[in-house]
Amino acid sequence: MCFKFAFESLGSSISFLAQEKFTKSIALTMTPVLTSCFNIMQCICSIGAAQLLVRFRTNIILAFSMFCFGALALILIIVDASTGGKFETPQGQWSPWILFPIYLPMGGCLGILELVRRVLPRDIVGENPEKLKKMDAHVHIFYEIAGTSGAFATTPLVKKLGPVYALMLIPILFTAAGFVWLRIKHNPNAPSDINRNKDVDSSERKNLFYLYFYSVKRGAQIVFSERRFIWLIPGYVLPFVFHRFIENVIFPTFANQVLHEKSYSYILLGGSNFGELLGALGVLLLVSKVPTPLPWVRFDAIALMTLWIFPYLPVTSALTWALSALPLMIVLSSGWAAGDVSLVAYIQSRLHSVNIKADEGTSPLGCVMAFLYSSYIMIFTILSIPLGRVFDAYKAQGNIREAFLYISGVMISVGAVIIFACTFVPRHSWAINPKVDPDDEIAPDVEEVQGENEKGSANLVEAIAMG
Repeated sequence: MCFKFAFESLGSSISFLAQEKFTKSIALTMTPVLTSCFNIMQCICSIGAAQLLVRFRTNIILAFSMFCFGALALILIIVDASTGGKFETPQGQWSPWILFPIYLPMGGCLGILELVRRVLPRDIVGENPEKLKKMDAHVHIFYEIAGTSGAFATTPLVKKLGPVYALMLIPILFTAAGFVWLRIKHNPNAPSDINRNKDVDSSERKNLFYLYFYSVKRGAQIVFSERRFIWLIPGYVLPFVFHRFIENVIFPTFANQVLHEKSYSYILLGGSNFGELLGALGVLLLVSKVPTPLPWVRFDAIALMTLWIFPYLPVTSALTWALSALPLMIVLSSGWAAGDVSLVAYIQSRLHSVNIKADEGTSPLGCVMAFLYSSYIMIFTILSIPLGRVFDAYKAQGNIREAFLYISGVMISVGAVIIFACTFVPRHSWAINPKVDPDDEIAPDVEEVQGENEKGSANLVEAIAMG
């Protein structure tokens, strides 16, 4: 929660700095490019961090990543202050290209954190889908409580201090989070990646990057080989891409270029985080009444239509517009969070019986998650530059809001139709609230799969992919 509270100031602040520091002809293009590079570094460093899991305790890795993250934010603040920067604007006289060697390593630190956060739920409760949904929902609720409060708290910070000095929460709270993790005591008798791998001969360990790309290939084979999985490509990946693009590009760009008030981006972000909290809570409360993720994914697709407010809702007052959009952003993100929590549990609970041998140090779950996450990175990266150029082109014409007609309106609406249509691909999916396919075997309870989990489910590449 310390991490999430402070982290909310990062993405939009970096977007604002990119829009103000780069030359006008490429400023809006560099915003999604920075986000893409950040995501790529997150993916790469999660691969490397998996090797750390077999050598160091989890809490040591978490603390170290937070200390490094906080130090990088502090470096940016020091650079700005040492080059004449003051509270609010303008910032100090430094090159915008400095953002890359600072922001990209932050993505690497985030990859380490996300690796551990995504791996732990199944190790705690096993593969039982109901328990997984409850666990994921509980974690998501506390995570988004911190995210919502952090986003709203950042609004006055950015307004008073500017995007650089609003980052001061990061070194403070990330250091606090690191010290909390250092205090965690481990049970020496509990199984861990260190214990599982200490007897493995180093010559038998495959190259880490080879295993990752091998896992991506095997994951693609699994996803494309079965009808119950093939719909995950548009159903899981596209909402993930849209959600990140909305929060990291659309919110800050609209606030800065149309509302002309950067801090109001955090009002939209706070509403988005609160919506994620409600979505996770909805999954938790209806875990036994909604047995599949299909209704949640359909709701997510419909909720994406709320983005038409960006080109069409009149702006009479910047604050009034932001507050009017707030409830719609809550609806938008509640659909995404409910779909994401349900889909992760769906994937985790249905891969134990996949008829593809988990050889070469891989597992079906690790392979599928590696493929889906890599697909997200690839699609986001491919879309980022042309969409940024669209923003720059309309900004040069003095009509930046028309760009939102084609991006947050037409493009995302087409994607929403694709997402909605893909939910009818699984068998017996035409009902409003489909039941579990009787041929779609569900994983047994945690006690029944514990032995199998200890043999292979916590292997190196699975940890990589779950990050």
